[in-house]
Parts: sequence; C-alpha cells; structure tokens
Amino acid sequence: AELERLGRELETAIAAGALGFSTDISESHMDGDGAPIPAKGATPEERLALCAVVGRHEGTTLSGIFEGGSNGWSDFELDHLTRMSATANRVLNWNLMVVDASVPERARQQLGLSHHARAHGGRIVALLMPVIVPMNMSFSNYCALFLIPGWRETMALPPAERKKALADPATRRQLEATATSPKAGMFRRLSDFAGYVIGDTYSAKNAGLKGRVVRDIAAERGIAPFDALIEVVLADDLKTVLWPSAPDDDDAHWALRKSLWDDPDILLAGSDAGAHLDRMCGGSYPTQFLADCLRGRRMMSVERAVHELSAKPAALFGLRDRGIVRPGAHADLVVFDPTSVGAAPARLVNDLPGGCARVTADPIGMRHVFVNGVETIRDGKVVGPTPGRVLRSGRDTLTVTAR
Repeated sequence: AELERLGRELETAIAAGALGFSTDISESHMDGDGAPIPAKGATPEERLALCAVVGRHEGTTLSGIFEGGSNGWSDFELDHLTRMSATANRVLNWNLMVVDASVPERARQQLGLSHHARAHGGRIVALLMPVIVPMNMSFSNYCALFLIPGWRETMALPPAERKKALADPATRRQLEATATSPKAGMFRRLSDFAGYVIGDTYSAKNAGLKGRVVRDIAAERGIAPFDALIEVVLADDLKTVLWPSAPDDDDAHWALRKSLWDDPDILLAGSDAGAHLDRMCGGSYPTQFLADCLRGRRMMSVERAVHELSAKPAALFGLRDRGIVRPGAHADLVVFDPTSVGAAPARLVNDLPGGCARVTADPIGMRHVFVNGVETIRDGKVVGPTPGRVLRSGRDTLTVTAR
C-alpha cells in the first residue's frame, strides 16, 4: 500500500513536469538519531518501484549523488544502480566524478559502474567538470570543511566552543593531521592550507589581508600556515571567507581528465542545482572552458567544446529541437568573441533575500544570447525580455532509453 501511495505521488509529480527524481543510495537509511533522512530514507525495493514508475512516462530521466563515486563502488552499488537504470530503461547520470592524478586507477574504477550497467541492460553517465570550480570555505557555517573525516566533532560545536577548540594547539594539530591523511579521501584536496587565499574579512585586526596567500602571512608571523589561517579566522569571529588553492590544477591532473573525455559515458558538466550557491560558482564553466580551449591549454577544439556543452547534453536529456542549429529548431543561440570569451574572477555578492550571499562570476566576451529567437543578453548585460519557458517532460523532451 505504501509503495502504491509513493507511486501515485510520483505519477502526479511527473504529470506536473518533473524530469525524474534524485536519491542517495547509501545502505544506511538513518541518521545518528535513528530518524529517517528524506534523501536516504527509501529502501532498495522502494527505489526500484519508483524507477518502474518513471519508466512508464515519456521524456523522464534519473540522476543522483552517490558516495561510491569518490571511494570506490561496492558490489551493492554496482548492482543496485544498474538495476535502477535497467528497471526504468532510462539513462542514470551521477554527480560528480573527481579525478586524482596520485591514484589514476580510481577514475577507471569509477567508470566501471558505467561498463557494468551497459553489460546488464542499463546506462549510467558520469558528470565531470572540465574546469576548476571557484569555491570558498568558512569556519563559521557549513561547508566542505565539515566533511573532512575527524573534523565534524570540532566544526559542529556551538560557535563559542568552536573558537575555544580552534585556539587549542592540540586540536589544531589533530585537525591538520587528519585533513592531510589518506583517510581524508577526496577532501584531502582541501588540506593545502598554505595556499588558501584570504577573502572578505570582518575585523580591524585583519585589515589589508584580503587577497593575500596564507603562506605569506605565516612567513611574516613566523608560524605554521595552518596556525596563521586559524589566527585570521579567530580574529574575524570565524566569519573569514577563505578561497582554497586548487591542488588538481596541474599537468598530471589535466592529462588524466583529457584521457576520460572521449568515453561515451562521460558528460562534461556538473550541478548541485544551486544547493551551494554561497560556496561555489559552477555556472561559469562554459565560458571558462571555451577560454581554455581557445587561449589556455587548448586540449579540445572550440568546435568540439561547443558540441560537448550544447548538443551532447541536449541529446542525453532528450530535449526536443535544442542544442543544435537547424531550420525548425528553437533559436537558442550564443554569439561570443573568441579573442576574449571567459569568466571574471568569482566574487561574493549579497543580493539574495535577507541579504544572503551567493558566489558569481561575470561573463566576458558574450556578445549576444538569444532564447527562442529573442535577444536576452547583449555584451554581457541583460536586455529585458524573458522568452524562455519551463521544459516539461514528454511535451518538451524525447525519451532517451538505457537500451
């Protein structure tokens, strides 16, 4: 009866235009207090039942964020994710593939999920960002620092207790040691504290530090980089905006990424649906990538880059008459200057309701954007009309099957 009720709710949601559903398939379905977590609360049987419902509707697709993507797939994940795709007969895309040149075999292990799915009646596509995404951190409120193994106990303390703990040299050594240890996994990339750049500051003591690199501040003060960073953070009552360095922005990492781009189960993309809009700016990746193809590493032709950013995702999600230029298709067109196209440095702006912040990066070299044949952007500025519409599954999408 419960499965039937869930099925009816999903049928209603799809009829209203939902393109699918997203879920974490962790084998643990309860949080530490034993209360169900909505994104993780479904049993494997419930998920498969919902996938069967999705498969009865045209133009639908599946997506999810899965823990095995960074730590290696378990036999359960390999089997269950494949069954989800096969049951719905829909492509499942997962977010996000992260490569590490120090363990290159992990990337191939991640793609093993796609190979397993193809062999068993499903299709699973990994999303891989083709740029380094600007991302900030804070010791004041929730961010990826909270997810470093061994850090949550300190970071989850009330602010006053958190400051007291961070002032303790023993706690600092413990945090630094765990962040740089192998058990930190994908979050180890956040441990180059010497390379952090100080963003916005909020105290007189930190005046003039914005834009400076932590290693330089540490050298001036004659202390370790992590201690210098914590000193700055404590002076700001934890509110300092921190911009981590990118340890994976080197030749080895880019060579590994490029080696994956030809795989048919890789899509150059990534999204958290705006869930971390105060922490990262992923929306600028098309202009960043075009700039890299034209004037940076030039690891891909601009023609192919345009295809990868337009026609390929449109085909994957079954968007009708979009992602291509031909008579009868929707006139969604972008005109850019190849000598200047790119993205300005990421910055925080406080223009959300309640004065809340978001990270943004202004476009460069975007001459015109047309949506449904109507100009919406001219020289990087919004010109007024909003001719776009919400795409509805079935009406605006074709069905892309796994088989």
